Amino acid sequence: MTQYSVFDKTTQEFEDFYAVTPAKKWMRERMKLGHEVYGSKIKIYSEGEWVNCGAINLTGSNKTFIANTRMTKANY
Repeated sequence: MTQYSVFDKTTQEFEDFYAVTPAKKWMRERMKLGHEVYGSKIKIYSEGEWVNCGAINLTGSNKTFIANTRMTKANY
């Protein structure tokens, strides 16, 4: 499961999403209001372990390559 966490630094609000589209939408709406917004992706495995997959990009691809795994190409 991939979790997308978005943090509004201006109002100190925090939201978790489970799809990238609503996370990006929330970020864009806040940025239109002049807020400083930061988003990150977290891959959560079934046994409870998690890996930080980096920041959410509003333009371009959000696929990342996670080192020390069996991944052969960037995804997520």
